Amino acid sequence: MKKLIFTLTAAIAVFMFTACNQNEINELRQQNDSLQKQVASKDAEIDSVFAALNAIEDNLAQVSAQYGVVQELRRDGEGNTNIRGKITEQISSIESLLADNKAKLASLNNQLGAKNRKNKELQEFVTKLENRIAEQESQIAALNEELQNKNATIRVLNQNVAELTAANEEKDHTIAQRIAEANKAYYVVGTYKDLKSLGVIDKIGISKRRQQTTDNMETSVFTEIDRTQVMTVTINAKRVKVVSKHPETSYQLVADETNPKVTAYLKILDVEQFWKYTDYLVISTR
Repeated sequence: MKKLIFTLTAAIAVFMFTACNQNEINELRQQNDSLQKQVASKDAEIDSVFAALNAIEDNLAQVSAQYGVVQELRRDGEGNTNIRGKITEQISSIESLLADNKAKLASLNNQLGAKNRKNKELQEFVTKLENRIAEQESQIAALNEELQNKNATIRVLNQNVAELTAANEEKDHTIAQRIAEANKAYYVVGTYKDLKSLGVIDKIGISKRRQQTTDNMETSVFTEIDRTQVMTVTINAKRVKVVSKHPETSYQLVADETNPKVTAYLKILDVEQFWKYTDYLVISTR
């Protein structure tokens, strides 16, 4: 009987020990699973942090490269309209990258939280990134200000050029008008009777044979010409007389090829000498 009781007691003890041990094992397994999940979560968080850091680094490298492109374009000549357009595009791209970096860094700081920010090395690295972004922003701001000042200068210069061009055009127009006015000349061809009736010529002297232009000629009957362009005046008449005062060596009366008695036209040989004494050419015919 005593032996049976001892055996039962031992069996119960073994059962209870086994049950307690299994509970501890299960608890340890649960703790291990929880730890593995925490480790996996931490690994994922670290991977995410480094992915964000790498993305920011890539953007910073792109900013530096594009800033170098801008400086190269400036050396090529900012006055060129095409180059100014390319510089503006590069700066716009740089500003977009900087804005993207600031957003990524803000998101990273939120992701790290207060606990992770106690990590000295990580916090120092993030601070360095913030300083680099601030430095690049300062460079772009200074560049923008410089370009705006130059653009303002260019606008003023362009305005000055436009005003000077307009002034020159007005001056050229005035000069052209004065030249055209100075080059104006007039001529009239007609019989003595017609020209006398128009008050252009008259006869003087005792014999009244010498023709002469009147003091107050009726200029409306004259044809206006440009003395620098017109070298001949058509006559087609007999007994031609040049009444107005022109040096005889400065012109020639050219006969008609088919009828030598008819003067076909007057040819001016020396423009300056021909119009030296008068702007009005009067030719009398019969």
